[in-house]
Amino acid sequence: MSGPLLLEARDLRVDYPLPARGLRRATNVTVLQQVSLTLADGQSLAVVGESGSGKSTLARALLRLLPLAAGQVLLRGEDLAILTAAELRQRRRDLQMVFQDPYASLDPAMTVAEILSQPLRVFAPELSAAQRLDRCAAALHEVGLQPAHLQRYAHQFSGGQAQRIGVARALIAGPAVLICDEPVSALDLPIRLQVLQLLAAQREQRGLALLFIAHDLAAVRYLCERTLVLFAGRVMEQGPTASLFAHPRHPYTRTLLAASLRADPQAAKAAAAQRRALAPAAAVPAGQSAVAGCAWAPRCHLAQAQCWQQQPVLRQVGDVQVACHRAGELA
Repeated sequence: MSGPLLLEARDLRVDYPLPARGLRRATNVTVLQQVSLTLADGQSLAVVGESGSGKSTLARALLRLLPLAAGQVLLRGEDLAILTAAELRQRRRDLQMVFQDPYASLDPAMTVAEILSQPLRVFAPELSAAQRLDRCAAALHEVGLQPAHLQRYAHQFSGGQAQRIGVARALIAGPAVLICDEPVSALDLPIRLQVLQLLAAQREQRGLALLFIAHDLAAVRYLCERTLVLFAGRVMEQGPTASLFAHPRHPYTRTLLAASLRADPQAAKAAAAQRRALAPAAAVPAGQSAVAGCAWAPRCHLAQAQCWQQQPVLRQVGDVQVACHRAGELA
């Protein structure tokens, strides 16, 4: 059950600089535009979309690891953009992240004890060395590893074990929000389920708010109450996971769901038929540009003149919000 509003993003825009090259002038490329979301205490929100849609950029913007071109990120109503470096460092106790590649995110020159001690040195400097070691052993136990593992290095663990260490490091300071950026995509299927179960259990026990970025829609269905669909840096659809999966209103969401792997041969056959039905649209109309309108228009079988001319805004359709001029036709 969700509680008070904890994390809020308002109309985020993130630009990446594109340096000058040859005859091209230096410019900025917008990778996130007008992205808003809310995350309540104890709530789980999935962010899905194809590669390049802006999911990881969104995660880093929420953590203020990337500068915002526009918009606000609020933690318990406090604007993170106006904080000093020292103030932001303390707020990061409440905002922790689990990365996609556990080996890349764990320092290979450090033992597990040293890795887990780092957050405690920053956020709990009053602890003695012995107390920090006890906390590290307890954190490993919570994620299914043994205190004996504290003196090992990251390369001595399997991918699933290394990701458990990444989870332990993110949780050891007692955050309020855990942001997971594709935390299971590099893992084998049986290990993937174990890590998902671990995240679900920790969320339940700690009352964590969870932002879960994923390609694996089965994992999203298992773990998250709400889902936000990104494409080309914009929100296409968002709402309760069960409703969004059962009755997707946006053509892109339908394509995304139809493209997911299915074990049922009949369901796979039906999905293939749906993908064929969602064929790319005709050529761009004369004088029109997808930049001016919906980013999905060049690949949408429902695209019409309005879709090329006007960017759709999120509007309520049933119990989800959809940025599509023709969403009512898919209800």
